[in-house]
Parts: sequence; structure tokens; C-alpha cells
Amino acid sequence: MKLKQRFAVFSALIAFVLLGTLCYLTLNDIEHGGSKSNKIKEKDYIHPQTVYDPNQVGFQIRKKLDKSDSRSGSTKNSTNKPNQDNALNVAKLEQMYQAQSNRSRPHGFPDEGNFFNIYHKFSRFDPAILPKTEGKFNALFRDYPSSNLVPKEGLATLLKPRKARKGRYRMRVWEEFQHNINRFELYSFNNSRIDHLMQYLRQHPVFEVEEKQGGTQIKLVIDFEDGGQALFKPWKVPREYETLPNHFYFSDIERHNAEIAAFHLDRILDFRRAPPVAGRWFNLTSEVYDLADASLRKTFFRSPANNICFVGHCSYYCETETAVCGKPDMLEASLAAYLPAFKIAPRKTWRHPWRRSYSKHRSAVWEHEPNFCHNTVMTKHPYNSGRRLLDLMDMSVFDFLIGNMDRHHYETFEFFGNFTYPIHMDHGRSFGKHSHDELSILAPLFQCCR
Repeated sequence: MKLKQRFAVFSALIAFVLLGTLCYLTLNDIEHGGSKSNKIKEKDYIHPQTVYDPNQVGFQIRKKLDKSDSRSGSTKNSTNKPNQDNALNVAKLEQMYQAQSNRSRPHGFPDEGNFFNIYHKFSRFDPAILPKTEGKFNALFRDYPSSNLVPKEGLATLLKPRKARKGRYRMRVWEEFQHNINRFELYSFNNSRIDHLMQYLRQHPVFEVEEKQGGTQIKLVIDFEDGGQALFKPWKVPREYETLPNHFYFSDIERHNAEIAAFHLDRILDFRRAPPVAGRWFNLTSEVYDLADASLRKTFFRSPANNICFVGHCSYYCETETAVCGKPDMLEASLAAYLPAFKIAPRKTWRHPWRRSYSKHRSAVWEHEPNFCHNTVMTKHPYNSGRRLLDLMDMSVFDFLIGNMDRHHYETFEFFGNFTYPIHMDHGRSFGKHSHDELSILAPLFQCCR
């Protein structure tokens, strides 16, 4: 028998079997009248999630049970009141529904929408849509609801964890920090992993060093061996150094220890909006010069005191007279943990309403206009609704405590819209005058609360 003939016989046999099966199922359904498929017995399990209105769950279940009794031909159970067995069944189902709807998340599962949440098996017990006032700042939105929708849990993540070839991928400590960023804070309260991250910044081996583009003073980008990054700000002046009386706030020298102190104060005040910063000693020869690019290497030199120095490229204080020098090649610096990459978690830059003029000859409008907040700021987006104006008041208190007059812009994560916080960063010019309180920093507070 040829191949074509065998194939034809085999196809005919399969068609005959399928046709016989279809005829059998059709005759069986006609014989029983479809009663088995439509009849709902009293002991059948009805999943509570099939009822979508929690206020009418009992009514919906009773209605289904009454229909099943009427279809079975029982006149006794076809009335509005279900029998005793149905009542017990309804009570059990209502109890199960309440238990599942009130079920709490497991330990460690965040209760805010964040960047990198993935679909979780417990998320199906949550409401379909989170209310606008859900979360930490309920009191702030009791009278002034946000005009932006609050991000929901289960949204597409901005960064998916990488998978290992064998077994489960274990995130590095800096990846854990980035994955836990949410719309309320950069890290959670009493998060022990932050201490591990700071230890990582202090001790992890350096792989590469490059100069950060932009800015008024020298900053470096440190690449670690495992792919992590940190922002390097070097030691320039002694800790007891204060801003000179004849220097403007925008020409002051940035202090590495101001970044460290500002982070710890932000953490103490329970803002948790400043990226973690740690201090570290660097060997300028083996950890900076040997790992730097050619452009940065050209700015290194040895001073008359036999110390290793470098200048870099920037707008202020990048001359030989103000070079960064080690003793002889050891230098203290601050390392700030990097936020997620801009391509993955883009940030929006906002001009601060109470920005100073940065001029030697003129002042800003708000400095001589007492009604600036009500007449100008409160009439514009995003300060006319939501939490943004309140967050700026918080930030002004924070800046007042650290003596920071250099808050010209601030950043927020675009993913969270207007329902998020301004990131506390760039505090190098803080703590300039230890014995002076600059009350003008509190302008958002005393102008908007009149």
C-alpha cells in the first residue's frame, strides 16, 4: 500500500471516531434534557469571588439557591425564604467571603504601589481599584483630593528582576534599594538593608571612575565591580570651615560631609526621601587615577607638598589653586547611592517656586511679595491640587535645619505623576554657617499658612 493510501485510510478512521464521539455527546444531552448542567445543588460550592458586590453577597447567593430549588420542582423551597440548609450554606459562604476580603498581605509585601512590584498571588483579595486617599497621607487628602490617579498595584513594572540561568536570581543590595522605591519614600522605615547598602558603599571594590558631566563643582561617578554606581564628592575644606561673609550662597564650596549629615537628618525626621550617602577613604593612586579615563588623568599632578591632587572640569573651583588633594594620596569623600537609571525610571525636573535669583544685583519676586504663595503659586499646576505644595513646605523645613539656600530645582519620578514626593538631593552647600539661621528658607511655610 502506498503512502498516500495509508494517509487517506488513517484520516478516514480519525474522522469516524470524532463523528461517533460527537453523536454520543449530543444524544446523551438530549436524553437528560440538560438538567445536570443547569441544576445547582444545595451542596455545590459557590466561590465567593463570583459575587462582586460585598454589600449584596447574601442576596446574590440566596437568589442562585432559590433558582435551583424552583428548577428542581420543589414548591416548598421556591418561596422567598430559603430553607434551613440553604441558610447555613449562605452563612458559611458569607463568612468565607469576609475572611478572604479581609485577608492581610504576607510579611514583606509592600502596601503601596511601587516601581518594581510584580503580580502577586495575594493581590486578588484586594479591591480592584485603590481609592485616591489610600496610603500614608490620608489626612492630607481628606479635604484636598489629588487631581491625579494614584498608581495601582499590579501596574506594569519599570524594571523586571533578571533571572539566573539556574535557580532564583538574587538581587544585589543596590538593586534591592532601587526595587523598593515607591511613591511615598525611597526606602521603608527601619529597613536593615539600607545599613547593608551603606556598608557596600564604604567597602565594595571600585571598577571604573569617570567624571560626571555638568554641575558647578567636581564630581565623579564610581562604578563598582558588580555593576552598582555611586556619586563621588571629595573632601575640600576642613569640617569647621564656614562660608566666608563676603561669599554668595551660589559660590560656596560644596562639602562632602554636608551630604552625609543631610542624609542622616532626613532619615531621623522620617522623610526617607534622600538617597543613602556614606563616607569612604580613597587611595587616589590605585582607586581613582589608575581607573580613570584619559581626560580625568590629565588633570592629576603632584603638589609641592608631595601630595597627589587633581582638578577636573567644572564651572567653579576647578583651578590649580582649588585642587582636590590627598594626604599624601588618601582622600575622604562621600558616596551617594544611585537612583534607577533615567531610561528605566525617568525623573521630571521642576523649577522651585521659591528659587533665588542667583544674581549679585537683584532679588527674587517672592522675597519682597508677601502674597506670592496665594497669588502666584497656588494658582498653578501642580500646586493647586494634591500634595505637592505640602511637600515643598516639608522640604523648606528640612532645608532650614541644614541651612541649604541652594534649592533651585527639585525632581520627582514621572511614573507616580503628581501623587509623589520631591527627592531630597544635592545638599553639598548645606551647613555653611553654623551659628546663623536663614529664616528666608521658610518662605513657603509662612507665606502659604497665613
